[in-house]
Amino acid sequence: MSALRFPEHFPPTDRWKKFFIGVRWLGPDLSFFKELKKQQGQRSLIEMSTWGGSQRQKLAEAISEVLARQLGWRSTVFLPKDSAAVVFHGPRFDFNDPEAAFEEVLEVLNRDFGLTVPQAFWVEHGDSTLGEIVDGLLSCADA
Repeated sequence: MSALRFPEHFPPTDRWKKFFIGVRWLGPDLSFFKELKKQQGQRSLIEMSTWGGSQRQKLAEAISEVLARQLGWRSTVFLPKDSAAVVFHGPRFDFNDPEAAFEEVLEVLNRDFGLTVPQAFWVEHGDSTLGEIVDGLLSCADA
């Protein structure tokens, strides 16, 4: 199963593409969101075994559950190589802010895993995979 990634043209870097994002024919092509949602929805729970079990998998499952429910992903299956930017953004382009999902992830991390994650962690891991984020969170727990 291939990793969830944004195409090279997204997010746009050109100032006009940024300005016209979401405007058909003027902004960047956003049709790839439908494919991301389909690709992720075809995953089976057995693929969660790629997390390797133990605390790493438990943490990944907890984060996945929140993101799938809050953002409208078709399944709760995310893989270590998935882009965290894609996973935390959601399967569609709209002007809804994924902040509520992120806030709930923070709440679950604190309540269920005893993790209080500093803002600097998220800034540092902005371009990371979901696996790198989970591993980083586990390192925070060990510290």
